[in-house]
Amino acid sequence: MPDSLEQPLEQLPRYVQDILEQPPALRGLLTAGLGSAATTFLSQGLAGFDRIVITGMGASLYASYPSYLRLARAGLPVWLVETGELLHDVPELVTGRSLLWVASQSGESAEVQALLEQCVNPRPTVLGIVNNTDSALAQAADVVIELHAGEERAVSTRTYVNTLAASALAVRLALGEPESTDLFAAVGAVQRYLDDWRAHADAIGDAISTPDALVILARGASLAAAGTGALIIKEAAKYHAEALSTSQFRHGPLEMVAVGVTVVLLEGDRHTAPLGQRLADDIRRYGGRVVWLGQTVPDPDALSLAACRGAARHIAEILPLQLLSVVLAERAGIEPGVFRHLEKVTRVL
Repeated sequence: MPDSLEQPLEQLPRYVQDILEQPPALRGLLTAGLGSAATTFLSQGLAGFDRIVITGMGASLYASYPSYLRLARAGLPVWLVETGELLHDVPELVTGRSLLWVASQSGESAEVQALLEQCVNPRPTVLGIVNNTDSALAQAADVVIELHAGEERAVSTRTYVNTLAASALAVRLALGEPESTDLFAAVGAVQRYLDDWRAHADAIGDAISTPDALVILARGASLAAAGTGALIIKEAAKYHAEALSTSQFRHGPLEMVAVGVTVVLLEGDRHTAPLGQRLADDIRRYGGRVVWLGQTVPDPDALSLAACRGAARHIAEILPLQLLSVVLAERAGIEPGVFRHLEKVTRVL
């Protein structure tokens, strides 16, 4: 077991500190709220726009996925498009009557800045979800939602969780839904989970063994955690992991399953969990290893999540994957979350 178990917080790697500081960061966002301007704007609803185009890069894009699904289920004309693709391949999607919903923790990434410069004529209404209120996005946006995540120097952690929460709050306001305590309750649940972070990290590390291939599968809004989990494992541990929907995995990739393949499977919504169980059984039958992350299904290889409900469940889903990235970095003998080729903000197209 690594010596980090006995280390005080300030002696842990910066990335681990960021993971452990997620509960107070979430509390800070929920205490501050979305701000009066954003609250007024969203309370008027979104039906007046010809379309809602949600965009971002990396973890910011993945964190927007649950809100995209919620708006789509409400019948609104909503698109979710990576900013690089929106900028270069479908800029025509954004019109002068569109709401351009941009999530970017820095507000300074190359694609976001270029998109804002491009969207002048016609000029859409811009909603920016951003941590840096001095950024190009914050200055250009008509409406700003600040993440209140504090300075984040390593791989995205606090900003991802707060983007999930801020986006969920924004959608609830826009759809006129009643207030819920799920996100406030999550602060304590996440804190309790992370109070025992070393044991949880060791548990998922032991569960995945030493795979030749690591795949993270999910359905629905849980794809946010799958995509972000695979991303941060590559970033923080320099270890390849692939994220797919469970449906897509059946359409070809299942053929690669054999001894040495480990699949982390997120339980997700109850109505689709049986489909995940069926796939888990098939993976085991073909020689693969399954690690089931969920709360309700009695899978033989289940690891429990922080006890969160509602929109906060998607916060709980990312925590074991963050800790897995720490374990894989430790196994590789590197400090987790330290960039070697990149910087915190990507400034090159």
